[in-house]
Amino acid sequence: MAAPPSPALAKRLAAVAGAAAALLVLVVLLLGLSPLATAAAALAVALAVALWAVARLRGERTRLRAEVRDLEVAALLLAERIRVAREVHDLVSHGLGMITVRASSALHLAGRDPDALAAALEDVERTSREATGGLRRTIQALRDPGEAAALRPVESLEALPAIVAGAEAAGLAVAYRPGDLAGVPASVQATVVAVVREGLANAARHAGPTDVAVDVDADGDAVTVTVRDAGPAPAWRARPGSGHGLTGLRERVAALGGALHAGPAAGGFELRAVFPAAAP
Repeated sequence: MAAPPSPALAKRLAAVAGAAAALLVLVVLLLGLSPLATAAAALAVALAVALWAVARLRGERTRLRAEVRDLEVAALLLAERIRVAREVHDLVSHGLGMITVRASSALHLAGRDPDALAAALEDVERTSREATGGLRRTIQALRDPGEAAALRPVESLEALPAIVAGAEAAGLAVAYRPGDLAGVPASVQATVVAVVREGLANAARHAGPTDVAVDVDADGDAVTVTVRDAGPAPAWRARPGSGHGLTGLRERVAALGGALHAGPAAGGFELRAVFPAAAP
């Protein structure tokens, strides 16, 4: 179904048709044309106005289509920028956050426990290498316009044990309690992983080597993810992150029809996300 002309164009068409009718009346009065000649003249004027109107309508439709196409392209570019921003945040903020925590632990262990100090430095080196490799792949994907693959594979719940192990290596004491996760949609799994990663990274930066409980469960109607820390470790100074992690995470959760809560809880901090079991 064709879109109606814009109000401005409709006014212009009406003005032209009125002017043509007035001109025709004036010509008939001045020349004293016969009824047959008058009808022929009226038909010719009507045909000319109709052809002009069709041409203007086609031009207007072409312009509107171009505007819609430009808006669609802009929306796609914005979505891609948001996706890349999330990838870069995960790589830089989480990686550097863990590096900061382990570097602080290394300073604390200097001169006390050579073996623990060496392990901390190895973790710093490994995390730095992983973050650098991820950034290199991201930059390569951005430089190659024909790159159609995702910047990194879509994660599933199978990635959670490795994420928990990495947090424990950074000094957190994590109690990971997975529930019945059978049937969790694949579209939800990647965001569940993102919630756990963000929660553990925030705990490491803001609370240091503290206790953290990670609960992931599905009860048939909803999928619930909770990351709760026990509060800052003694004498720990918070290492703020980029400040955009929770914003991006809230957008991802909302896109799946879920809700995200982040705030103080029982002396610590809690990050909790709830998704409908049949997420889009």
